Amino acid sequence: MNRSGRAEPTTGLPEMDWAAGGIETELGWALPLVLQEFTRLGTDAVADVPGGPRGYQVLVAITTEETSSQLALARRLGVDKTQMTYVVDALEAGGYVERRPAPTDRRVRQVLPTAAGRELLARARLSLRDAEGVLMGHLSEDEQTSVRHLLARVALAAGATAPGADPAFQHPLAAPERSRRNPPSSIPSTTPQ
Repeated sequence: MNRSGRAEPTTGLPEMDWAAGGIETELGWALPLVLQEFTRLGTDAVADVPGGPRGYQVLVAITTEETSSQLALARRLGVDKTQMTYVVDALEAGGYVERRPAPTDRRVRQVLPTAAGRELLARARLSLRDAEGVLMGHLSEDEQTSVRHLLARVALAAGATAPGADPAFQHPLAAPERSRRNPPSSIPSTTPQ
């Protein structure tokens, strides 16, 4: 039983012999498989968001981080600035974001969520959490939380050392210091329930 009183998931998976050093013990083997399945499930989960997974990431960033320019947002998410324009155009056409001139430099456009964008994000987040539950359903709630936390730490460390300063590379930039806003209460946390 876990802390919520529910039975722990049964895996149905064979026990791994970590000492044998088989292919399943290799991170380079596991990550692409997990990414492939997450991409399939996650893309379906956020299908209602214009721009799909990138549109979802834009909504998360603009609702949970300090306001920034479209160019800074593209760099933060590791998206080509031309592609970012298309994603923001699609979100704006749906009424989910708006562009406003920055108060300090009217040539710079900030991307801000609308009420409809916040509502769409809340629905998409719930759908994505369900998809993550399918992907990690063989893990306990505590294990799922640990996977999320550990992967976030690895991603932040990798982003900090990625060649993001070189414009020739399109790596997302680790910037946890930008997450200064508390998420609105209508957006569920990333911790599985």
